[in-house]
Amino acid sequence: MALVAFCLVPASAAQAQDRPSRIVSVNMCADQLLLALADRDQIAALSWNAPRPALSYFADKADGYDLTRGNAEDVIVRKPDLVLAGPFSGGPAKAAMRRAGLNVEELGIPGTPQAAADQLETFGLLIGQGPRGAALAGELRDAFAPREMQGNRKLRALYLQRRGIVTGRATMMDALMRAAGLENALEADGFARLDAERLATVDVDLLILDGQGLTEDGDAADQGAAMLAHPVLAARFPPSRRVVVPQAETVCPGPSLVRALERLREAAASVAPR
Repeated sequence: MALVAFCLVPASAAQAQDRPSRIVSVNMCADQLLLALADRDQIAALSWNAPRPALSYFADKADGYDLTRGNAEDVIVRKPDLVLAGPFSGGPAKAAMRRAGLNVEELGIPGTPQAAADQLETFGLLIGQGPRGAALAGELRDAFAPREMQGNRKLRALYLQRRGIVTGRATMMDALMRAAGLENALEADGFARLDAERLATVDVDLLILDGQGLTEDGDAADQGAAMLAHPVLAARFPPSRRVVVPQAETVCPGPSLVRALERLREAAASVAPR
């Protein structure tokens, strides 16, 4: 289970006085946590993805902030007291920042709702906003708390992304499905790829889409989503058997998961089994 890569002690008055005041994020998911928890004057710059609605859940809050593409020179010149980065990309840039004496912290990628809530708490402490982090973590835990499900059979759902990529067990989307009272139709762990013929025969009540490659009416707009225009699939999965959970609500595990879960619960309550 991947958690934030930093370790923290409980917040204190001294920590509050040392609250970072020039934070630079070079990671889209760090952007989301900052926009959810930080004071505006704490943020010196966000990553260039922060204002993109297709990826950033808090894109509307990113207006007016300086943006950076994360190269070392652009970050160092801003003289941040904290740099937030991801665990995988930008290795040479992160190394250069550290050689320049900057405090660079890397965020892990939570794999479960509980891990996402833990990360919110830890992140809040890191930026001197412990109470806010704890409050949002509590909201996330409450949203995913077990509920009594109605009905005799769980609806079978499939999360379909561009070019036939589907999501199986042991993933955050699988956790979302289970919390919404849905059964994941892909029984394997991880990810797989289905062609149109296989998708036409799989036992699925509800198709979950991320909205990428679709028009406002839900039609395929490019080759990535073209299989949804197949006559058999269009008939088998009409709009009433589809729900769009925007990618911005799931790509970064955090506060946005609450809204994604609400969408799935609403769909589960409105769709009848086949």
